[in-house]
Amino acid sequence: MKLLHFGFRVHDVEKTAAAWRDLFGRRDEPIHEFTLPTRVGALTGEAHNKVTHLWTDDGTEIEFVQSISGPCTDEVVLGEREGMSHVAFQVDDLAAERARAEARGLTILSEGGAPRASWFFIHDEQLGGALVQLVQLNPKAD
Repeated sequence: MKLLHFGFRVHDVEKTAAAWRDLFGRRDEPIHEFTLPTRVGALTGEAHNKVTHLWTDDGTEIEFVQSISGPCTDEVVLGEREGMSHVAFQVDDLAAERARAEARGLTILSEGGAPRASWFFIHDEQLGGALVQLVQLNPKAD
């Protein structure tokens, strides 16, 4: 398991990513829009988000997510506010990590997938109020 990114909930992904890029001179990727089936606690539906990533010189990702509609995991910790919402760790076997988390009694808050990765979020008092995302990157398509 290794640190993958710090995630921020933002109201305007274009504006926020541009400000970080201009201020810190970091490389970024195009903004992607996704509509994905999502479950957040008892809420299920399709979440529509805009997402982009920036990278530090050492390769750490900073993720910006703008929720357009549907269930939003970040709202659990932030409500309607912007800010850092979660820390994400890359894992090799997401199913094994989920089984391990559940065996320890941790609460799986939500799960999802996109072309780049599959993930789940843990939000549990055992973690001191932190929202943690475990992510398995998908093999790159040729």
